[in-house]
Formats: sequence, structure tokens, C-alpha cells
Amino acid sequence: MDWYYKTIRFVPTNCNNEFLAAKCINILHGFSYRHDIRSIGISFPNWCNETVGDRISFVSIDKMALDYLLTQNYFKEMQDLGYFDISKTLIVPIECTFACFKRYQKIDKSSAAGFHRKIKRLAKRAHNRGEVFDNKKYNIYKQCDIRHYHSLAEESKSKGYGFRLNIQRTNEVSINNIPIFSSYGLANTAHTLQSVPII
Repeated sequence: MDWYYKTIRFVPTNCNNEFLAAKCINILHGFSYRHDIRSIGISFPNWCNETVGDRISFVSIDKMALDYLLTQNYFKEMQDLGYFDISKTLIVPIECTFACFKRYQKIDKSSAAGFHRKIKRLAKRAHNRGEVFDNKKYNIYKQCDIRHYHSLAEESKSKGYGFRLNIQRTNEVSINNIPIFSSYGLANTAHTLQSVPII
């Protein structure tokens, strides 16, 4: 099975990598829903503790879908303006290492906002059962182990609000015959934990 990739390099030296990566992921998200495609993943070859890096790679075993994604207007405009340098579609070398980029929802659940969403949800369930809800049983200061992640600002067009897409890189390697990703190009634990080439 051949993997293909196209890498976008953010050309400006002093730019907000997270902002540009979030916009690229947002375009992938819309594209994935419009065309019912879940075969394209994302990879951050220059990921480090400080930033997601100045490159984002789109990877897939479906070369046609990958090529079609990069014809979206945003990518063309950013390339024409000199903000993006977009590679040709290339085959991933056999010796390439793989890693997993997945949504890190634990941080969402452990934040104050996440705690309040949980309380609101539990109160609604109690009300629907005809019970009185006592929020004193729940402690906002529950301790949890939070591992390194990067947080990207995204916007939900369907729900009309912004949210943080927290992404974690792990060295788990899980390669499936038919890779399935979330609409954000991340490992989708609902279906499979899919690794991507770091390229």
C-alpha cells in the first residue's frame, strides 16, 4: 500500500503557525464533509514542544482525493500570495517513520468550561429523570495527568461558536489496510487509531 503526501510550508518566518495550521485543518474539515471523505490525515513533520511547526502535510492512500483537496481556493490563494509553498504529490518513502496525531479531549474535559458543560449535562439528565440535582457532589479540582499537546482555534460553522482543537502526538504505530481519519484528519478512535507518516 502506497501512501502519498503533499506538504505545505508556511513561508513567512514570523508567522503564527498554529493559526495557519488551524485554517488548513478547517479547509480539510469542510472538504471531508462535502465529499464524504475520511481518507486524508494530517502530519506535522516539524512538531516540537513550542509549536506545531512551519509545515503541515496531508497524507492519504487516495492520491486523487489528496490532489483534489489541494485545489481548494484557500490553498491556491495562499500560494499565489507567497504565504504557502506547496509540494507536488509524492510517494512516502518506505523507511519513513510513523506517529499518531489525535484529538486530546482530556484537556477539554478537565478545564473549567469542560467541568461546567458536564454539570449542565448532568443537571439536564437529572431533571429529565425527575430528580433533584446536587452539584456539590462534583469537584472542579479533580487532578488529572495532562500530557503535551498543542491547541488550535477552530470554529464550528454548524453550531456557530469557536472551540479549541487540542492535538497530541504519540509514537503509537497502528497502520490499517483502509485508513480512516476524523474530518479534521486526526486519528479517529471511534473507528481506528491510524498512524501517519512523519514527512
